[in-house]
Amino acid sequence: MKDATFDHAANGWGYRALDVRLFRWMRAGHGARPPLLPVACAVAHRSWAPMLLALMVMAGSMPSGEWVLLQVLLTATVAQVASKQCAARWAAPRPFALGLSDNHLKHGPRAGLPSTHAAVMGAVVTFMSVAAAGHRLLVVLGITALATAWARVYAGAHFPSDVLLGLALGGALGWAGARLFGLG
Repeated sequence: MKDATFDHAANGWGYRALDVRLFRWMRAGHGARPPLLPVACAVAHRSWAPMLLALMVMAGSMPSGEWVLLQVLLTATVAQVASKQCAARWAAPRPFALGLSDNHLKHGPRAGLPSTHAAVMGAVVTFMSVAAAGHRLLVVLGITALATAWARVYAGAHFPSDVLLGLALGGALGWAGARLFGLG
């Protein structure tokens, strides 16, 4: 079924057709299930808290952990700025802007490709995977990043490719940041 406000020919590049199909397959946006939607919104808004807590615990268990924490946060900031610059340049609309979803996260109209949340989390997970390889809390970081990626799509703020590109961008910057700081 085609949404009345979304014209596939006029509103997207070739990959968006696949994005829309994946978005609907996930039952995101207008197809979101009421019991899952509040969970997705909560995860999308608050997932930074368990990630920051895990980072602080990881840093506390490492030699020079306070410096590692500062370095990962600096790298995450670079990922955030880079993601926002890409989004401004590419100007790819979000699902709610195309009428495929309500704006459940009360997001502004800024473009959503790539997802800044995913880029930041991808940077943190990858940086810490290099800096603290084998640490048991890496699983918490990874699950938090994936849950956030799902939640941002499910709540209609992003298409699947937005979060995948965000994770990839963040992962590349996280790896580069860890190497630049001489970790790993």
